[in-house]
Amino acid sequence: MTAKTKDGKEIFKNSKIYMPQATNSRGDEMKYGAQFKMGLIRDTSLQPLQTREEKYEITFPYEDVEKEAGKPKVREIMAKEMDVTVELRYQLDPAVGEIDKRSFVIYSTTKTVSVK
Repeated sequence: MTAKTKDGKEIFKNSKIYMPQATNSRGDEMKYGAQFKMGLIRDTSLQPLQTREEKYEITFPYEDVEKEAGKPKVREIMAKEMDVTVELRYQLDPAVGEIDKRSFVIYSTTKTVSVK
């Protein structure tokens, strides 16, 4: 997910990886029985026909300006609009944090968010 101002300046960028986590979290050595390992599994994968909702708090760029001497500073918003782009990709085992040519875009959308 990327948020940019209308002039192209990047304000916010974040990415998440959804995948099932391995049950054998301690290598090949058996520490606990199967009934205890099942409690350690956390499935963060995207399941079919289920909606996943994520919330992000993105602050608009601002600047504290002193309008008059002796009075408190006033916060002015520098950019009143931003374009938020969300992209869902399928990756075929790239290095962590890298998007390479073995990555396919499944869904992409851009929305304009404004403050009034």
